[in-house]
Amino acid sequence: MAQDSSNAESHHKKSVLLKDQVRLVKRKDSDRHEIVPIQDPLSFEKGFFVVIRACQLLAQKNDGIILIGLAGPSGAGKTIFTEKILNFMPSIAVISMDNYNDSSRVVDGNFD
Repeated sequence: MAQDSSNAESHHKKSVLLKDQVRLVKRKDSDRHEIVPIQDPLSFEKGFFVVIRACQLLAQKNDGIILIGLAGPSGAGKTIFTEKILNFMPSIAVISMDNYNDSSRVVDGNFD
């Protein structure tokens, strides 16, 4: 019987609202804040919500530019995820690694 109640308690602890799982911590080396990593795997939709919530919190706490990196293997959905964020927050800028070696910007054979 005690085992059943502990399972209920652990389930209750995991049911914390996702918005409450997105937390910031102040960096030791500056006045800026950063996101505390979330250890649990997130679905596409939950990940989208976390990114939007994190951007809101970071914008409240930090002055200046907020840089967010998105990485993953080929075919993981990075482009679709980014497009969804752009639709929700059209004022952001996206720097795509797909455009990094765009040959239209090569000057005298130098990609830099």
